[in-house]
Amino acid sequence: MDNGTTGVAPAVDVVIAVHSSTRPVARAVASIASAGLELNAPDGVRITVVCHNISMEEIAGNVPPELASATRFLELRDGIPSPAGPFNYALAQATAEFVCILGSDDYLEHGALRDWLHLARTHSSAMVIAPQRHAAGALVRTPPVRVGRRFKLDPVKDRLSYRTAPLGLLRRSEIQRLGLEFSADLRTGEDQIFSAKLWFGGGRIDYARGAGKYVVGADAEDRVTGQRRDIGELFAFATELVADPWFLALSLAHRRALVTKLLRVHVFGVILPRTEQGGWTDADREELSRVARELLAAAPGAERPLSLADARLLRGILALSPTAEILAAATARRRFGRPETLIASNLAVQLQPEAPLRFMAASALL
Repeated sequence: MDNGTTGVAPAVDVVIAVHSSTRPVARAVASIASAGLELNAPDGVRITVVCHNISMEEIAGNVPPELASATRFLELRDGIPSPAGPFNYALAQATAEFVCILGSDDYLEHGALRDWLHLARTHSSAMVIAPQRHAAGALVRTPPVRVGRRFKLDPVKDRLSYRTAPLGLLRRSEIQRLGLEFSADLRTGEDQIFSAKLWFGGGRIDYARGAGKYVVGADAEDRVTGQRRDIGELFAFATELVADPWFLALSLAHRRALVTKLLRVHVFGVILPRTEQGGWTDADREELSRVARELLAAAPGAERPLSLADARLLRGILALSPTAEILAAATARRRFGRPETLIASNLAVQLQPEAPLRFMAASALL
């Protein structure tokens, strides 16, 4: 049901995918209504909620009538537990100049859309990256752009790959130009290729520093990404990304930036949480070693900016070191401020954007 919203010509289409009636979708919808643009008005905002493998009536019934009547509800039943399908479906239905993706557990600060739209139109942005915070107030320090930087961001110098989800305001024509799609065949990491092609696609990207924020909700207790998966399935997004012809055509500097991020955030980031999800088997360690080798082969030299502590962990992964040694190395790399976390493993790259000192300073000052 579209509740009479399809005839408008909005400036922004905001899309929400929801798969459970327990999600606080009413809060998300209400935040859009107070984000500074008029609902269903020319040059305003239109809200689209895709009810994913669940009935529209069940979801719409959780939204106050005055907001439900102003919201377009669509239904998609694909049987796939991934938000890729509903997001692709909603984006295909969008007609506005800009689109904004919002998680059903998340919400926008007052006036955020107005702020982002003003920035996008003032500077002809292809993408306006939204500042983020957690519901409790802590800032989400990604992407760690250069200190004070707001405009004409560079994918390498401003470390854009650390913002995986394309949150903010995205010009719809940019989606079409780059052929952007979420990966519906993946159980996790479905937004990785979408965002990578966006950040490295050559369009103008600006950061809405000081504007209204995108707020990450703390409600979800059954997020798909929190479930234990086989290492091969967990990292399918990464191995598919580095094997993609698009990736192979990138410059070495761009490939290195993406792979350094994949190692630092995803490969290293899985070590400690997995100990609480059943632990590490020999097969797990062998598979993770294979993944790391594939990533390094796709971007030789991507390991150079890693800290001494990170490099030690990487060596352990590649050498199939005992689990206890790998866990100790993973713990040590989290002791920020110590020399081994501040010094790059290759002294020749100490001043590169991915080197620890510059990376940490940019994150701290975001």
